[in-house]
Amino acid sequence: MKPSDAPFTLGEWLVQPQLNRLSRSGAGDVQLEPKMMDVLVRLARTTGEVVSREDLIDAVWPEVFISESVLTRAIAGLRRALGDDARSPRFIETISKRGYRLIGSETASPPAPAATSPAGFPGGSYVVGQWVRAEGFYGRGAQLAEVLDGPRNGFWVVGTRRRGKTSFLKQLEHVAIAHPERRLLPVFWDLQGVDDPDALAFSFEEALADAEPRLVEAGLTLDEMLDPDVFRMIGSLRRRLHADGRTLFLLCDEAEELRSLASRSEAVIGRLRRALLAHDGLRTVLASGPRLWDLATGSSTSPFLDGFLPPLYLGRLSPETSGALVRQRHLGGDARPDLSDDDVDAICRWGGGHPFLLQLLSKRVVEHGSVERAVAAVAGDRSITSLFEVDLELLDEEQRAILSDVNLGRWNKEPHETPALLELEHLGLVMPRNGGELVIALPFLSDWLSTQ
Repeated sequence: MKPSDAPFTLGEWLVQPQLNRLSRSGAGDVQLEPKMMDVLVRLARTTGEVVSREDLIDAVWPEVFISESVLTRAIAGLRRALGDDARSPRFIETISKRGYRLIGSETASPPAPAATSPAGFPGGSYVVGQWVRAEGFYGRGAQLAEVLDGPRNGFWVVGTRRRGKTSFLKQLEHVAIAHPERRLLPVFWDLQGVDDPDALAFSFEEALADAEPRLVEAGLTLDEMLDPDVFRMIGSLRRRLHADGRTLFLLCDEAEELRSLASRSEAVIGRLRRALLAHDGLRTVLASGPRLWDLATGSSTSPFLDGFLPPLYLGRLSPETSGALVRQRHLGGDARPDLSDDDVDAICRWGGGHPFLLQLLSKRVVEHGSVERAVAAVAGDRSITSLFEVDLELLDEEQRAILSDVNLGRWNKEPHETPALLELEHLGLVMPRNGGELVIALPFLSDWLSTQ
């Protein structure tokens, strides 16, 4: 048995990592998903100390892309299994803007595994699989400006997987915090796993807990804002802030989950739409993949997306922005990767303006020492083929057929004749070249399509 698999106690619970099991006298056993157990074990190694979200993601999902919502879902699942309460935690406490810590009478903590030194880790300046903001955030200037300074109060930000939707929301949060004169109070609301009103309320409570320092700065307390009814919470917070000349800035990630909520209750989704589009003292940003188009129709009253349209697309980064990202221009000269102009051009060509692929490919070039070896490594990475498989599932049948035709050079229609094609261009999956010829924007995607 590895040291990290050794059983330990947490309050009245016996934690058995090797079995993914929680047990307590007279209450039976609770089985955990393996990753949930891994999160709990990591927290238990440093009981009482704050573990950042980034550290948890690195420890439990190393070298794998996940959105931060996956961690939030794991924490929420642990709390449900332990019978814990985010408002009055006995075991897992959220430390706003920092992470989580394990509390309570915990003994025999699992020891940390033998340390491995990350010193000199090649490609370490590139962020693969996590969100970025501030100096590490590149591009999207037009979309940021429209959300921050445009006339609308509701926005739908659309992108395929790993296009930086969470990073976009985190950059909005960063700008709002860094510029208090804007009078925006950002609340990052993760909608992962929300499929009923109770889950909706719980997730909003989590969001308010993370935003607690900003609530305090605005003269509010978390306790006075909490309410079993999520719509009362949103309305009360909005009115209190508006009376003080502030705007509630709701940044809603993983908004695809609202499709499940809508399928269960049209009345609830209708109330949510009204709550999120209140004109006074509220600005709402929804971030999701294209499947949220399902909520643009099919309502007996106003479709949910009315008020959030037209969408803001996170498509391809410009060549200039791609080059700046690859060169890591936000770093000091000595800290930047040592890449030739030819290397940068090749990475940008293969990356196709896709921020995740640009970061991953750049990291591999630094690690392997050549673009050719890096391209081979990325092309053979199962997570990349999985990325494309999921992206295609997000498209409708017509769009998938267009991608196939474009890849085979058989597309001969004008773009304005096909709204589905325009959507693919907005999403950064196809682009014009050589006087109007359409091609697949991502060489890795083109190669993968050719094998299907």
